[in-house]
Amino acid sequence: MATTIKSATSAAMSAAVHRLANTVLLNEEEVDFFEQLQINRVAYQRGEDLVVDGDDFRVCFLVRRGWAIKYKITKAGRRQIIGVALPGDFIGLHINFQRRASYSVAALTELETAVIEPIRLLEVYQKYPVLASGLDWMSVRNFNILSEHNVSLGARPASQRILHFMLELWCRLRAIGEADKDGFKLMMTQEQISDTMGLSLVHTNKNLRKLQREGLLSMNNGIVGFPDPARSIEYADFDERFLENFQESRLVASALSR
Repeated sequence: MATTIKSATSAAMSAAVHRLANTVLLNEEEVDFFEQLQINRVAYQRGEDLVVDGDDFRVCFLVRRGWAIKYKITKAGRRQIIGVALPGDFIGLHINFQRRASYSVAALTELETAVIEPIRLLEVYQKYPVLASGLDWMSVRNFNILSEHNVSLGARPASQRILHFMLELWCRLRAIGEADKDGFKLMMTQEQISDTMGLSLVHTNKNLRKLQREGLLSMNNGIVGFPDPARSIEYADFDERFLENFQESRLVASALSR
């Protein structure tokens, strides 16, 4: 059951502000305003829905802690995960342009979100154009991620598809300080990976074992690593430009240089 959290803005910079500050040059007033947007917080238990496909969708969520998934259920009962939201990611950023949800959202882990009213988002665009450009970049980035997933589903073989997704998660988590050059903690089950990749559970398991056997991926106690990152990047046909900030150096290139 969702729980409202009563707390003032944290003195520590939130993941979203950290990400935006690496993308656009924010002044102190803009940072303070954006942190204040996150005062109204709601916590969700693992597996709990934040949004249900077809229901009224009149607030925007900003993930502060934990992972969430966006998904669709077909008439045949098959689930397709269409996105993974990490700390600093918005869910329903352009809520002013739709009345009902076109997908469902569930907490993949214990989850803390900031709930933002549409009027506050309009205030960003009216008063803080630099901050607004950062939000627009986040929308473009989400589109780029979805585009890469479409390419994977339609044109990449299973093992390449899975490895590409793991590299994506690694880069995204490194950008918010939740992964390092050695890898990251994966918060997804094989079933959830298979629903993201459009594969059966058996096929997903088979290809994960293949990637590990060939030294392209390691999975130990929930920690995902890349024994030879350059080789994994080449095999997966992974080009991290779809994740880049306006001002950042390449994450993968940085990882390889360490």
